[in-house]
Amino acid sequence: MRSFNKIVSASIIAALVLLLSHGMFVKNAYAADEYDLLRDKWREVLTGGMAYDPLDPDIANRISSITSTAQSNWDAMDKTSGRTYLWSDLSSPSTTSHMTASYNRLREMAVAYATKGSPLENNAALLSDIVSALDWMYANRYNESKTETFNWWDWEIGVPLALNDIVVILYNQLTSAQIVSYMNAVGHFQPAVLQTGANRVWECTINAVRGIIVKDSAKIAGARDGLSAVLAYITTGNGFYEDGSFIEHVKYSYNGGYGKALLSSISKVLYVLDGSAWTVTDPNKQNVFKWVYDSFEPLIYKGSMLDMTRGREISRADGENHAAGHDVIQSIIQIAQFAPEPDAAKFKSMVKYWIQADTSRNFFAYATLYTIVKGKAIVNDAAIVSRGELVKYKQYPAMDRAVQLRPGYGFGLSMSSSRIANYESINFENWKGWYTGDGMTYLYNNDLTGYSDGFWPTVNPYRPPGTTVDTQTRANGSGYGYLSSKNWAGGTSILDAFGVSGMELSASGSTLTAKKSWFMFDNEIVALGSGITSTDSRTIETIVDNRKINSTGDNALTVNGTVKPAGLGWSETMSSVSWIHLAGNAPGSDVGYYFPDAGTTVKGLREARTGSWNAINGNESTAPLTRNYLSLWFDHGINPTNGAYSYVILPNKTATEVSSYAANPDITIMENSANTQAVKENTLNITGVNFWNDIVKSAGGITSNKKASVMTHETANDIEVAISDPTWANNGTISIEINQSAYGILSADSRITVTQLSPTIKMTVNVNGARGGTFKAKFGFNSGTPVTPVSNLALNKTVTASSSFSNSNWNIVNSVDGERNSISGKYGWTSNNNLAVNHTERIQVDLGSATEIGRVDLYPRNDAGNVGYGFPVDFTIQLSADGTTWNTVVTRTGYPLPGNAVQSFGFPPTQARYIKVEGTNLRKNPSDNNLFRMQLAEIEVYQPAPAQSVQMESRGH
Repeated sequence: MRSFNKIVSASIIAALVLLLSHGMFVKNAYAADEYDLLRDKWREVLTGGMAYDPLDPDIANRISSITSTAQSNWDAMDKTSGRTYLWSDLSSPSTTSHMTASYNRLREMAVAYATKGSPLENNAALLSDIVSALDWMYANRYNESKTETFNWWDWEIGVPLALNDIVVILYNQLTSAQIVSYMNAVGHFQPAVLQTGANRVWECTINAVRGIIVKDSAKIAGARDGLSAVLAYITTGNGFYEDGSFIEHVKYSYNGGYGKALLSSISKVLYVLDGSAWTVTDPNKQNVFKWVYDSFEPLIYKGSMLDMTRGREISRADGENHAAGHDVIQSIIQIAQFAPEPDAAKFKSMVKYWIQADTSRNFFAYATLYTIVKGKAIVNDAAIVSRGELVKYKQYPAMDRAVQLRPGYGFGLSMSSSRIANYESINFENWKGWYTGDGMTYLYNNDLTGYSDGFWPTVNPYRPPGTTVDTQTRANGSGYGYLSSKNWAGGTSILDAFGVSGMELSASGSTLTAKKSWFMFDNEIVALGSGITSTDSRTIETIVDNRKINSTGDNALTVNGTVKPAGLGWSETMSSVSWIHLAGNAPGSDVGYYFPDAGTTVKGLREARTGSWNAINGNESTAPLTRNYLSLWFDHGINPTNGAYSYVILPNKTATEVSSYAANPDITIMENSANTQAVKENTLNITGVNFWNDIVKSAGGITSNKKASVMTHETANDIEVAISDPTWANNGTISIEINQSAYGILSADSRITVTQLSPTIKMTVNVNGARGGTFKAKFGFNSGTPVTPVSNLALNKTVTASSSFSNSNWNIVNSVDGERNSISGKYGWTSNNNLAVNHTERIQVDLGSATEIGRVDLYPRNDAGNVGYGFPVDFTIQLSADGTTWNTVVTRTGYPLPGNAVQSFGFPPTQARYIKVEGTNLRKNPSDNNLFRMQLAEIEVYQPAPAQSVQMESRGH
């Protein structure tokens, strides 16, 4: 990358020529500096700059829309001298959202004023009215003498974001006194970076842009440094988790809401500061690129953001899933402008696919001018190859979500637990999200408007697909924020393509409990329910599906080969159902359902439903909307005891294919009980089992002694096993036995200890602190490494250090006590020298006698809020036979913050008695006053593994 300073002169000249050529009035003559260049860079992001062709049809349409919006705002604005508001619908001086909305309208007007090609470009009358309105707002609504009332967000974030942008756009048209006044107000209500998650990035954005405007280097630096807390992965609270989850308000899944907003803001800030004196240099900046792959790419289906991660935003009329998805796409386009080339190329490839695949909403009709220019360059570049459909399974343990993407469809699953709440309903929003976290399922296909075009205000909120519900009458917002008493929610995956998830339901405001599992294979999703019990004297239902159908409501419904009536209002209790087929609204959107249990009774209803956005969000329109639906469900009756269900979703199959599948299904349900739910996919030779209780239980050839989710995949040559603890509560191990013998181990994660290969495979999995993560092992039937005794040579040996601190949690002996996690009373070892400055620390283990070793495992500190901190940035591992002559076998520099997994370092077999780990560059811990310590939870030393299985520097999963 070229140095920012090297391009300053050229940029200044270009900027001045551009300003003069377009007749922009420069209020003062000054020598442009780096602040001015950053301000111009931000202005270009806001307005699109001057380099585009206003006659390009997509750009012309967007200019027309920008102009129309601004003109409408201008026409409706009260311009009289004695006005008491700017807009009659935003007249309340006490409703803070009116204040934010007023500034947002002024920003829209300012954008039109600065938009090249707009009829309002450089319109003097428009400028005069905008500036007059800004002065009125400053005098009457928002200044440094005001006191915050009602919603803090409007005062500290909503208004400052808009006001900063307006000042950037109109900087050369405002007086110095006006800029000082407006910026004093912003500085008063937003003086420093204090929040977490998305709110923190908004704060950083506000402080950075204000710093650019007022030319305050310290303010920009503070904003830049404030991003570090967001860039780092977290283990509790708000922000991004290593598994790709994004949490906001402590207990809600929000990748497609607050996470989307965070990505939008941080992408702009990183871009604008890139190459300047305030470039973000935090190594965790690389995590932003990982977010794209893990936290967003799997959750966008043909341009739409999966609704299960959008929280209460599903109730906003102007923010349906394609709009949300396009917002994320715009951010990824922005990130591609400064990402390293390999990542930038991949981001452009996925963007090209999404823009072209989303035929329901034209990306260029709503994107900003800046993003239209960048996006069209991507779409029109023949050298950029569209990514195509993403085929992937992704478990999100930290937010109780799972998604499977297959050719032709995507399947989403929304769960809740004692960690993740059922749904959020605040600020009058999402009043009827009652069951959206109770196992709601989403099937996305070529019907791209299946969950948009008025879905949320018209769908029956008592019957979300996939859920088991108590039919009680619910009040708006009832039970929101509910955390279940049950912690079993999550699952596991195999081959990066298939997965199993489960949720133990304990319903809000009800005695209803149930065990629910979903098995996601190659072209079917198997749904099982067991233990369905309730004592409230109300009917309990499980909703197979509730799909929005076409405008006439006559999609063909075929049951066991018989076509059912197509008229709206049809309802029927159908007995002995083997299969059902529903014709879709577009080619590639048919859905089939297979019912494995003989004598299954299914209820069906074809109906027109009328609702309004206001009925689910008190801030929205009361205008009625009508959409048609076809719903299918099981009626478990009143007060069921240990009820059960099973059904298989068959995406995109024709009626003939569904009939054929029902006659010869690919799956076998091996058990569906309150103890275990197990299914085998016979063509894939994949078995999935959810073990619900801490008892020794066998199903599908798999035995577990603890609650677990397990999958196996068997071929002619090998068998792979995947295990997780979805409860997060097991502080020890899970013992797994596979009813199969193997010759040897092909691979195994560091947390898995294999104890037997024949006549059955036995292993234990250390899930302490695993946070729902999956661990895998693979066994060969005619190759691999035989099981040999494995022992940690450092266990309880003598250990010394350059410095050490001891209290009830920390002690040097805790580094070799066999406890790999930082738990109460056994955090591990910490240094205690020169805490305020970076320095060197070391820890040394004496094995007692020389022996051949080939691997050292270092376990990072991993207590909540401190995962990985204390692990050195630069370090060596040295060996000695006599304690005097040392041999360095491992050297690492710039080592990234490790996650919650062993950091394993292999090296050629070496005779040694002493092992020394020396950190020469330590890492600040923001949770420990930015002090420099070296800390480890555990040190383990091992003899060399057999040659074919040695893995150098495995970092876990």
